[in-house]
Amino acid sequence: MIHIMSDLTKPAAPPAAPQRPEGAKTPKRRKLILWGAVGAVCAAAATTGLLLWKPWVDRSPFTALIGNLSEDEYLRNGGKGHGGDRCTPNLAGERVIVFDKSGKHKLAEGVAERTGERLPDSYGEVAGYCFSVTRIEGVPGGEGAYVTQVGGGNKTKSDEKDLRRTVQEHREAFKNMRLPDDDAPIEDIE
Repeated sequence: MIHIMSDLTKPAAPPAAPQRPEGAKTPKRRKLILWGAVGAVCAAAATTGLLLWKPWVDRSPFTALIGNLSEDEYLRNGGKGHGGDRCTPNLAGERVIVFDKSGKHKLAEGVAERTGERLPDSYGEVAGYCFSVTRIEGVPGGEGAYVTQVGGGNKTKSDEKDLRRTVQEHREAFKNMRLPDDDAPIEDIE
């Protein structure tokens, strides 16, 4: 008996791979590009989040120190005083408020010191003036700039680094201070 194999009974040859046009991307390459794009978007989102969060900024509440210098009754009557003597600042007992940088939202408040220290002759033009430092607890950190107001008077801008200075740094800041002319305008932010 003779068997004749027909084309129907022959094992089928594997189908030929479809021909891609030159420069077309393979599915593997497409996945690689897709994952690369997803990675780039995630990296950009993480960088943006980090820059908005600013973890290097100290946001913890701190005690602000505001240095005050005043010409008290003793000086106005011609006295000079001796460095280290106790004195009463002009704004003793007045309310001191720290606002955000817009000057609209109160962040913390305290009371101006009732006693101060008379500055010695080494302080030049401000020798004999009454120096005091007001402490205001619970000022939220990380704002960068603040607005302060003493006794309901003018509002003035203050940098966070100035509010974080020590008592000694505030005292030294007045050492080479020049007094403004009597008719010099007072800068107010409102």
